[in-house]
Amino acid sequence: MILYLIPFLIAYSLLAWRRLDWAVMFILVALPSYMIRFVVLGIPFTALETMILIAFTVWAIKNYQDIIVRIKFRINSKFKIPSNSAGRQNLKLIRYPFDYEIIALLIVSWIAIAVAGFSDAALGVWKAYFFEPILLYILIINVFGPKRDDETISLSVSADSHRSTEAPYRGVFMALAIGAFWISGLAIVERLTGWNAVEAFWPRVTGPFLYPNALGLYLGPIVLLLIGWLLDQFRISNFEFRMKNLSFYFLLLTILTSVLAIFFASSEGALVGILIAGFILGLFLFINKKPKFKWLLSGTITIIFGFVVFSSLFFLFVVPEYKYFNFSCSSLNYLSDKAMLKDMSGEIRKQQWRETLKMMKDDYRWLLGTGLSGYQATIKPYHQEGIFFNFSRDKDFRQKIVWWNEEYKAKHWQPVEIYMYPHNIMLNFWTELGIWGMLLFTWIIIKCCIIGLKAVFNRESNKFIIIGVLGAMVVIFVHGLVDVPYFKNDLSVMFWVFIALLSQLSLSGNKQTN
Repeated sequence: MILYLIPFLIAYSLLAWRRLDWAVMFILVALPSYMIRFVVLGIPFTALETMILIAFTVWAIKNYQDIIVRIKFRINSKFKIPSNSAGRQNLKLIRYPFDYEIIALLIVSWIAIAVAGFSDAALGVWKAYFFEPILLYILIINVFGPKRDDETISLSVSADSHRSTEAPYRGVFMALAIGAFWISGLAIVERLTGWNAVEAFWPRVTGPFLYPNALGLYLGPIVLLLIGWLLDQFRISNFEFRMKNLSFYFLLLTILTSVLAIFFASSEGALVGILIAGFILGLFLFINKKPKFKWLLSGTITIIFGFVVFSSLFFLFVVPEYKYFNFSCSSLNYLSDKAMLKDMSGEIRKQQWRETLKMMKDDYRWLLGTGLSGYQATIKPYHQEGIFFNFSRDKDFRQKIVWWNEEYKAKHWQPVEIYMYPHNIMLNFWTELGIWGMLLFTWIIIKCCIIGLKAVFNRESNKFIIIGVLGAMVVIFVHGLVDVPYFKNDLSVMFWVFIALLSQLSLSGNKQTN
């Protein structure tokens, strides 16, 4: 495989050297390239990882002098050491947004590697899900971030000869839109023709991925991001300009094809996330005209995130286990079962959570977790091979499972495999990184909301862009109630891309920058 990739990697390196911004955009277009895997000197790599490392290396080489100056300036500022350069006396220091959080995350994730015994799997997860996505975060801020003036020095923003003179986020948004367009287009072609379909999931589509939910996890957040950008174009453009603006139609088409692809994939978590984030977007449009109700927006987002944080406890200990809503309409029964996680997939998720909570009580796992990539092996002694599922919504189901004949039990028995993660965003981070990792991730989400809401309420420009980024984070969090929206190569990269976008918009609103 590596022999076939060598010409591509050489070409990509040349592109990165000539146009680093295009090279970074290509990474965002080709996020599913993580499925192209190869081994170099016994170390596994993916095409996605390799592109990130190449792009970051090129940036570091081309800007090493500036990087050294910024590090020295940081040290001098920290320890009050006078600068020898007269031209640097009046410079202001701008930190990376989320810099302390990134340092803490790298430390916590490295501790999780130690908990896992420095296994190859743990090191691979750390490299692909933490280290390299953070490198891309640094790249995006430096390559696409706002310009600096002559009296501003930054730990993040460096000069780049190909920095866009347009809005700094435009290249990132367009790259994500192009990626969503070809991925959703492939999924739609799969549904219409059956080409490249995975027989085990058909008629659910998978696109370029291995399973249907991967399509929803990828496209769902991008849909909200693009809706925010589309609304921003409505705000700044008149009708005649929009009619001539091809990007407007491209964004609209991409949003429609992405939603259609998610529907064909039957990714219910993504659809629910889009609906809830769409409600928040509509609430913002209302508040934008009546600012006195702005507390509604922050209050709604707080309730949503608070619910997801405690979702596993709510569904396990608050929702009655064997009781159902019985409506005269079968559709309402179906929706109530979905909402209360009483359908097949919901019951499987709850069984995973029970096993996980039981496992986390032992051997101080509540503090340190299972270590990176350690969940499957650790959960095995606690795993129940299956569950009894009430297919017919029998009101006497519990008694019959205990006292009825074996034929009835066999009819309602559903085997359950051991999954890689607990399929709940809070439990995912708790098991992988321990209690400190879960709390740190929660704080990162809270900080995103604080930065985003402050920017939305206190500035006139880019409001719809910012609410689009927040909407994308809402989709990730809501879908994470029953899935794994971070611990996957493309999803972890995308998460830090959204953090970088929010950081860019925060920096562009800073009076210290142009």
